[in-house]
Amino acid sequence: MNTKNNTLQSIMDSGLRLVQERGYNGFSYADIAEAVGIRKASIHYHFPAKQDLVQAVLIRYRMDFVHKLEQINLQLINGREKLQLFFNLYRETLENNTKLCLCSMMAAELNSFPEEIRNELNVFFRANEKWIEDVLEQGKKEGELDASMHAGEQAKILIAFVQGAQLLSRTSGEMGYYDALVANVMSSLK
Repeated sequence: MNTKNNTLQSIMDSGLRLVQERGYNGFSYADIAEAVGIRKASIHYHFPAKQDLVQAVLIRYRMDFVHKLEQINLQLINGREKLQLFFNLYRETLENNTKLCLCSMMAAELNSFPEEIRNELNVFFRANEKWIEDVLEQGKKEGELDASMHAGEQAKILIAFVQGAQLLSRTSGEMGYYDALVANVMSSLK
């Protein structure tokens, strides 16, 4: 049973990496089979269709990301510091072989997906927005973040910003590009 679970996790890990690097339409089960060292039939055993695999990877990714946001919330830090840690989560993904956020990569191919996957992507982005909105409200109460804009609208802008910052940084090939963009946004929120 442990080997079956290890194989399942290896398949999902490989699927995550390939979607982040190439996109949904940029890989096949043959790519995963080669990376994991198994036959394609073994992948089909766990995930009959590619969309089944990608949906499972997406759910796991969302749950892991939300857990990381919850861990940030447990720290006794102000809203400004929490927001910086949020941007750092996206930076970590980018540092890992210039990968993009899984959901950002998949959002670009939205029309390729069935409704279940599109809904899951929406859940990811709405969870991020809500978390940022709460952090902005905290930061505004503390006097650490700009209070001139409605927190919900500002959260949407920051989600768009971080997704775009990842894309531009990946294109430039320089982490300093991402860092400079984040520093400018953080400065503008004073």
